[in-house]
Amino acid sequence: MPKVIEVIYENGVFKPLENVDLKDKAKLKIAIIKDRKDVVKLYRGILGKAKVEELKEFEEEALM
Repeated sequence: MPKVIEVIYENGVFKPLENVDLKDKAKLKIAIIKDRKDVVKLYRGILGKAKVEELKEFEEEALM
């Protein structure tokens, strides 16, 4: 069953920020999803002045 958890990436290792119930050396697949705030900060001002709707659309495209 899929579960979403927050992790921090340090020195080449993903470290969970909460307890996970896994066996030692369990092999997993992960999806890397940036925090929306980080994406918004990254592109802040790139479009100059824009409408809220345009920014929301741009944010959604950036998260894909």
